[in-house]
Amino acid sequence: MSASGGPVRFVILNAARTGSNYLCTVLNSHPEILCHHEIFNPHVVGVARHLQVNGFQLGTIEERERDPVTFLQHVWKTGLEHTCVGFKLCWRQHEIAYRAVLDDTSVRKIVLKRRNRVKTFISLLRARETGEWVIYEDSAATPQNPKNPKIHVAHAELLDNIEFNEQYYAEIESILGRTGQKHLTLFYEDLSSEAALAGTLEFLEVSRPDPRLLQGCTRRLTTPSLKEIVSNFDELSAALSGTPLQTELHSTEA
Repeated sequence: MSASGGPVRFVILNAARTGSNYLCTVLNSHPEILCHHEIFNPHVVGVARHLQVNGFQLGTIEERERDPVTFLQHVWKTGLEHTCVGFKLCWRQHEIAYRAVLDDTSVRKIVLKRRNRVKTFISLLRARETGEWVIYEDSAATPQNPKNPKIHVAHAELLDNIEFNEQYYAEIESILGRTGQKHLTLFYEDLSSEAALAGTLEFLEVSRPDPRLLQGCTRRLTTPSLKEIVSNFDELSAALSGTPLQTELHSTEA
């Protein structure tokens, strides 16, 4: 519980393809935490996955858009007896909601990033190409072999995506720094580490059960070696030569 006696409230602020679905499922495996997915997605009110099977709804898109701030308050109040309630907000997904949570100093911010900027962009291209944005391990429809088409990566588009993400994070960090808000920065590459998990639970002020009891259930969609899926790998490597991005391109780490 927060100092005010109500649930601890939090939001995950992330760019696309930084592990947010995985993080949501890890947090939802904790008995004290309720973490919704993209409740401000333009196409769906994305409640926590384990609640979807029971037909649980926070409201309709029309209700959300009619009064986003009231809808946001409804989300905080509908904790279903959990002591910690939150959701993820990708990019500037909904301007009113984005500003509301950034301005609310009582809402804790988890800023989720990915160190490998090249893999972030290629994962985005792959998702757009295949339509596969997330695959859950426990889904009956989980394919045994996710699609791995060859992806052409335009150098200029890669740089544009990196700049877009960096400006997004810079805005968030500027506001949080200026207002002195409590926040936690997490990286995709560290999400499976016990240290990162322990730090996240401490930040959210919940108990720390055996780490083995807390598990995410999403499957990684892109192979660690980009040479296998980037059709113009050598050309891109030459364009990135001598920069940190070339190292990221050649990295075989997840």
